Amino acid sequence: MRRGFFGLEFPPSPAAARQVIAALLAVVVASALVGGTLGGANLVRAGIERARTEAAAGSPAQLSQIAAHGQKLFALNCSHCHADDASGDEGPDLHGLTKSDERIKAIITNGIKGEMPSFAKKLQEADKEALVGFLRSLR
Repeated sequence: MRRGFFGLEFPPSPAAARQVIAALLAVVVASALVGGTLGGANLVRAGIERARTEAAAGSPAQLSQIAAHGQKLFALNCSHCHADDASGDEGPDLHGLTKSDERIKAIITNGIKGEMPSFAKKLQEADKEALVGFLRSLR
């Protein structure tokens, strides 16, 4: 046997090979778990950015999947106050919002005392992100 990189035996003994494989597997699993969690949030953010870009460019009305999900949530939860086309009725017109995405999500979550109910218990974080994506797609 001879010594290779980092003073390890080459070829490795079966026990050393199992340890290396176990360590590599642990790294892959940890990366998949962390990446899956962070990746989901990044996909949602990317969808919102795409909706913003499409709205700014005046591209066709085809919505991203996230914005389309937001549109369905809007129809179920928001349209009775903000109108089907978000032009406003009891609630304000939601076209061309200047508030940050975080502020919009906070309003959806907490509501506005005496004006808008809280949706904290009804909508998950991904639902709120989808609603923001839909609102950003409005022209």
